[in-house]
Amino acid sequence: MDWIDLEGHLSSGAAAASWGRFETQIFAIGDDGQLANRYWDGSSWHAWETMGGPFRGQPAASARSADRIDVLAVTPEGEVRHRWYDGTRWIPWRSVDGAPADAIDVSCSWIGERLDVFVRVADGSLRYAALR
Repeated sequence: MDWIDLEGHLSSGAAAASWGRFETQIFAIGDDGQLANRYWDGSSWHAWETMGGPFRGQPAASARSADRIDVLAVTPEGEVRHRWYDGTRWIPWRSVDGAPADAIDVSCSWIGERLDVFVRVADGSLRYAALR
């Protein structure tokens, strides 16, 4: 197996979302606190692109299709933020209504028309909500 250096100076692991036969989008927080993404189009990796911040912890990503990719991340203050690709553009960051204010990190998964979101909070417990 050949390992490819995808470069970058990261403070988190990568969250990955795949769709179609070949496409994969990855998201990670850089050492500058900004969330960045890059993607594989079936033949090559595209360069890292900054998506805003600052964020901490581990971001989350999931794709329902090429027309709907969601990414979530936690601000340094513990706020859960959400952004998604709608098939033509990235929607600006929004706060997740009702999310715990003391979030540490987040994970998510699409199931049908529902995005399941899991948030680990400061006391170590896990919270869940379904976004539509």
